Amino acid sequence: MTRTTLKKNIHKAVDSINDDLVLEAVYTLLSRVSSDVQEWTDEDIRIVEERRAAYLSGKDKGMSISEAKRRLRKKLSK
Repeated sequence: MTRTTLKKNIHKAVDSINDDLVLEAVYTLLSRVSSDVQEWTDEDIRIVEERRAAYLSGKDKGMSISEAKRRLRKKLSK
């Protein structure tokens, strides 16, 4: 997928979000990525690589946005 296509798809996905908590989480993530101040430490990279390996090996599983929302709502309602 090209960068332009990815950006268009991200815009569409963000435009469809109606949950303020999810929007804030996306904003936090994107503001960290686009910030020149935020730099990844060796520890950050190690953790990401470990989690990626666990996901690719099947030890960890991903989840859909709707599943993530369901879990967030459940956790926040406690």
